[in-house]
Parts: sequence; structure tokens; C-alpha cells
Amino acid sequence: MKSSNRFPSRRNILGLGLGTGLAGWGSCALAQQESPVAYPSKPIKFVIPFAAGGGTDILGRQVARAIEPILGKPVIIDNRPGAGGGIGSALVAKAEPDGYTMVLGTTATHAMNEFLYGKLPYDPQKDFTPVTLLIKITNVLTVPINSPIKTFQDLVRIAKEQPGKLSYGIVAIGSSSHLASEKMKIDAGINVVGVPYNSQVTGMTDLISGRLDFMFDSVGNSRPHLQAGKLRAIGVSALERSSFFPEVPTIAEQGLPGFSAPGWVGLFAPANTHPVIVNKVAAAIAQAYKSSKNIEDFKAAGFELDVMEPREYAAFVAAERIKWGQVIKSAGIKL
Repeated sequence: MKSSNRFPSRRNILGLGLGTGLAGWGSCALAQQESPVAYPSKPIKFVIPFAAGGGTDILGRQVARAIEPILGKPVIIDNRPGAGGGIGSALVAKAEPDGYTMVLGTTATHAMNEFLYGKLPYDPQKDFTPVTLLIKITNVLTVPINSPIKTFQDLVRIAKEQPGKLSYGIVAIGSSSHLASEKMKIDAGINVVGVPYNSQVTGMTDLISGRLDFMFDSVGNSRPHLQAGKLRAIGVSALERSSFFPEVPTIAEQGLPGFSAPGWVGLFAPANTHPVIVNKVAAAIAQAYKSSKNIEDFKAAGFELDVMEPREYAAFVAAERIKWGQVIKSAGIKL
């Protein structure tokens, strides 16, 4: 877990200009309803575009509980699963930009799906205002415990010596773990064979048994098998080491400088939401992330917290969209 001390020093968003943007904003519908300075005056709704009980749902509920006492209003969870997150995302894209309906977007819904599916019921660029990052999801590169592959350099060396021999698991085509593998193949210039699975459990079973040579998967999915001594971690996909496995070097440290392929979840409001409202919500989340109790609660659920002020987050999402669009096009993946 990153130290909570980083927020005030690196991303001090609590004092962001809450008065900016008021002048000349009267054409927006919100200006006719209430002053942004009075926000919030009623419950806020977080749309979760996935089913209840999943990781995004659990995260949304924890964030909601953490910011309710700061904002002084309830935060209601509304699960709208379907179409790979498209149904819930489209709902928020069409909502009033008044700050009372927001969506938890993911790497898939806001940086990948438009390239995988071709056409979405929303425009991830034009229909949303980025609020803040919530978490990054580190994908761990693992091999069977008895594998001769001990390091990432070993994997690259063997793959180049024996092109097409090594195999890796794809637990969901188009997922962040799948695309981390595709990016690694492109960046490292190696020829390895992807094997698709219908479930994460089946893929992990084959990896443990040695029928697969390696696989990317999230920290949450990989951690029990690593702790049980069934798998060996040889790298992580983020630029920073995982707080759960600080001893495991990043892939960027091991010969692919700049390699970054974590998943992430963040908060988005409808387009044209007033910056005063966006900053208030982002600041509330940054404040909640400083609480030692909240930090422990999130860590217990397997979340690695991160937060960005809105402009930084908008730039991050734009860069992610470009990165994954290039990977998907280069790999020729379509769903």
C-alpha cells in the first residue's frame, strides 16, 4: 500500500480552485437547478456497470462508505451490468451533468472496449468528465513453481531461442491481463502462443500443473497460489512494485523500460459536469484515502489505492486509450 503521505505532497487536490469555471457557465442545465457551491444537496448515485459482488462493485461500495461522512450525503450504489460495462456506462453518459450520477469506469470501459468492439453505446472520450483514479490493478506475471524460468529475462531468452514453444493463458479475451501479455510480446519482440480459457479457474489450474508456461493475472487472483507455493512471480506489470509483493521486480526493471500494463478503476461524471463539483468529489476521495482505517479496509480487500486530481486523471485516461488502442490494433484483436 502506498503511504497516505503521498497525497498532500504530490496531489494536493483539497484546495483546488472551487470557484473556477463559475463565470460563463450559465448555459449548463445545472446552473438552473442549484449552485455548484451548494453541492451536494441530496444523495449521490454511483453506477457500477458490472454485477454485484465483483471487484468493481466491492470497490464502489467501499469508496461510497468512505466519502459519505466527508460529503455529508448518502452515496447509493446502482448495479447496471451487461455488454462488458456498456449498459451502465451508457446510462451515465446520458445522465444530467449535475454530479448526482457517476460511474466507476475501468480500463476496459474507457480505454479498451471501443477498439475491441468497434462501436459502443457511448463515447468514452466525449461523453464523460474524468473525476479521479481510484485504484490500479497490478497484473502479476507468474510461472509454475517448478518451471526453469526464474526471471523475466529467462522467459524472453527461452522465447527467442525457441519461438512458438512457450504458451500462456488468456483467461478473458480483451481483459487487462490478456492485453498485458500482448503488450509484453510486442515490446519484447517474442513469439509465444496464447491459449484462451472460459474461466480464470481453469487457466490457473493448467498453469499450476505446468500445462502452461506463464500467465498474467491480477494480484488478487494470483496471491493465494503464490502464498501457497504453487506459483512463482517473475514480474509485475506496473511501473511501481506491488505493495503486496514488494520483493517482485517490475518488468520495466528487467529489460523493458517504461513497460506499464496495470488495470485500473476510476470515477467518471457525465460530460459538462461543473469543475466545482468534480473537484469536490475528487477532494473527498483523496481525503478518505488518508484515513488509516480506510487504507486498511481497502488493503484487506486487495486494492492498491491511487488517486489523481481531475486534470491529471484526464491526461492519464487519454494516454491509456492511445496505448491500448495501439496494442489492440497491432495484435489484431476483435470481439
